[in-house]
Amino acid sequence: MVFNIGVDLRHDDSDYTLNPSAPERRTPLLAFMFLHLDCRYFLGDRPCKFKRACEECPHYDPMGPRVLIIKYGALGDVVRTACLLPGLERLVGSPAHVTWLTSAPAEDLVRRMPGVDRVLVSGTAAFNQLNVEHFDWVICLEKEPEPCSVAMTVQADSKRGVGLSRYGTPYPLSEHADYYFALGLDDDEKFFKNEKTYQQLIYEAIDLEYRGERYEIELTEDDCAAAERRFSSFGAPRSVRRWVGLNPGAGDVFAFKAWREDGYIALIREVAEHCPDVGFILLGGPGEAALLDRIAEATAGLPVFNAGTDNSLGAFAAIIDRCDALACGDTLAMHLAIARRVRAVVMFGPTCEPEVDLFGLGRKVKTPIECSPCYRRSCVVSPSCQDLITNKEVIDAVIEQLDACAAKTS
Repeated sequence: MVFNIGVDLRHDDSDYTLNPSAPERRTPLLAFMFLHLDCRYFLGDRPCKFKRACEECPHYDPMGPRVLIIKYGALGDVVRTACLLPGLERLVGSPAHVTWLTSAPAEDLVRRMPGVDRVLVSGTAAFNQLNVEHFDWVICLEKEPEPCSVAMTVQADSKRGVGLSRYGTPYPLSEHADYYFALGLDDDEKFFKNEKTYQQLIYEAIDLEYRGERYEIELTEDDCAAAERRFSSFGAPRSVRRWVGLNPGAGDVFAFKAWREDGYIALIREVAEHCPDVGFILLGGPGEAALLDRIAEATAGLPVFNAGTDNSLGAFAAIIDRCDALACGDTLAMHLAIARRVRAVVMFGPTCEPEVDLFGLGRKVKTPIECSPCYRRSCVVSPSCQDLITNKEVIDAVIEQLDACAAKTS
């Protein structure tokens, strides 16, 4: 048996010793076996989708530049980081093979991003694998020690974004990432001076011009089927021809990130009166079932349907995709609406409105309170930032988006 690594037999079919640094194109394991180790379709432990031997395979497609993106969470941040994918070719010079290292909760979302070839979930197994591999580019957009340490230990020709110092502290890997990094250290700059969107910030952090690239999520057949089953279960009257999604929760990390419960109730009543062909879908995540139940009970008799809190992330995105408009806070639902090009009305309290781009498909309603944004985890200010966002502002914005959607389809 001849076992060689890094041999390109198109040039020489003699025996070679192990050479991990050589180009890994075709490798003989036996005298009659050749492997395209750099093919996008090669799996190693099972046949590729074409079920062909590597030798003379017409589907051989070299990976091209290998890029590792490191982004764990939060989920909304993971989704909007996908805006990098359309611009990578300008950075690396040709179509890239993209590996994305993320957290377990975000895995299903990353798998739905067009342009991601492989997803690895952070943990010992992934780290051991990455220690063996080599990349042309590593892009780390986290500011926590663990992901930053991965960026430093992985072998790569070029590294962009944030890394880990020998003192165990994150730091920008180049001057291009200075501003992106500094926003995490300077509240005044982040809260009151910065006018750049998140997309622009991360493009600049890797020294790439931002040209308005969007982020997208693709839906699977299973996602769409799950959404169809959910809609069918509503038993909505035939008079309902348009849908408004409502995502009244916003997690429990930041105080007053969600708009008022009574505001959503008023929104349903007013829009139902103004637009009798509209139905409302209540959307939420774990821990928000009681909130959705209260809103549904308070609007009994109106076309309000509870989609529950047990939907997979793919089904959640597919339900939003079927809406004409979405009303929500600065949440994952907002980012999924943006990714699926659904019009959104977004209420901003303690978080940074300038960093969010709706790409012309929606309206941002920002609190007028002077202390916003603040990212506080607790707050005793009364009236709160969300109290100062009036029902009329949000209701008018939702009706405006419904009218814009109707005008586009007419």
